[in-house]
Amino acid sequence: MKKITQDYVCTQCGGELTIHTNAEKGTLEAGCLNREHHGYVERATYTQALRRGEEIHPAIRDRIERKMMPREELGRAMNLLALRYPRAIVDPATAALFILDCMRLDIDPLISPAEAVPVPFKSRLSDDTVKVTIQMVITEDGWLSMAARGCPDRWAGSPSVEVVQDKELAKSLCGDEDAWLWKATGRTKDMEPGQTSMAYGYYTHTEHAKAIKGNLPASTQPGNQARIRAIKRWVRENFAECRQNMMELTAEWFQRAEGVKAAKEFIDAEYSIITEAPPEGGEKSAEKVGVAAPTKARAQAKNPQAVPAATETKSPDEVTEDDITDLNALCKACFHFWGMQPQQVWKELGYKSQFDVNESPWQCWLKIKAVKT
Repeated sequence: MKKITQDYVCTQCGGELTIHTNAEKGTLEAGCLNREHHGYVERATYTQALRRGEEIHPAIRDRIERKMMPREELGRAMNLLALRYPRAIVDPATAALFILDCMRLDIDPLISPAEAVPVPFKSRLSDDTVKVTIQMVITEDGWLSMAARGCPDRWAGSPSVEVVQDKELAKSLCGDEDAWLWKATGRTKDMEPGQTSMAYGYYTHTEHAKAIKGNLPASTQPGNQARIRAIKRWVRENFAECRQNMMELTAEWFQRAEGVKAAKEFIDAEYSIITEAPPEGGEKSAEKVGVAAPTKARAQAKNPQAVPAATETKSPDEVTEDDITDLNALCKACFHFWGMQPQQVWKELGYKSQFDVNESPWQCWLKIKAVKT
């Protein structure tokens, strides 16, 4: 909680945050002196401002750049990385791969706060050889920096975050009504005035129990884990280019971790939000929320007949935008009118799967209808 007061300010007035007692709930909370204000936004450092495309004093910029990972000298970069993370960087080959991955995503592991952190995993294979793989953890600063530098024409600043005390919402999102739940709210430059997008991050008690058993850092700060997830989901839902790059790299990481079970489990846990279904209502929804479990979304996509739709008594020309509310409704309508399976729908639109779709469901419907009628 002290870290929140140090790193964040009030979203609405920019004032300092304080720790105070909530008499109704009997808990300590961090918030603005004005109790009617809600939400925090990060107090960006000079390093964060530079990495997100803002202008800073040349002297400060030069000082920061001297600490950044050297792009032209791979050997020097590996040495600096080994000094910063001596337990993780023990093998030149894996260090080189980690540096190249950072370059592909344009994130820096040497600045402070770091945008990526290497985590080593070891496993003994069937032939008794030891395989070491380095897995990257992209921090919240890394995600925000990727979005800011990858889409400078749309980046409008970091989202504000706040705790959500809503048991029904928590249960609908993750099945645990007592889960830690945070909300990230922000906007991009191409949104209409007054329009914002929201994404929820949650951390369940089941996950917390596993973290305690595995002695993981998340076991000591479960609320912070939910906050970080909210920020990551917000970036994923608003910056499709960033998500696509992460999907490609995550597939490579799974291949490299072949034979190292712990590394694969870590990748699946850390980056599962990449392949979650997009939120219902399209990418530009004024009240965009986090999505339900990806397994449910995939099951519905595979079986569109099980998804209710309002198109059964209409012709294709009578279908309205209100009928095609999400990709599941799109699949249902396409199956009803033309017998198209989901994979055929994505192929007709020019995508490999539903997770690659970056158009609204209604735009997708209009494209398919134009071809089929």
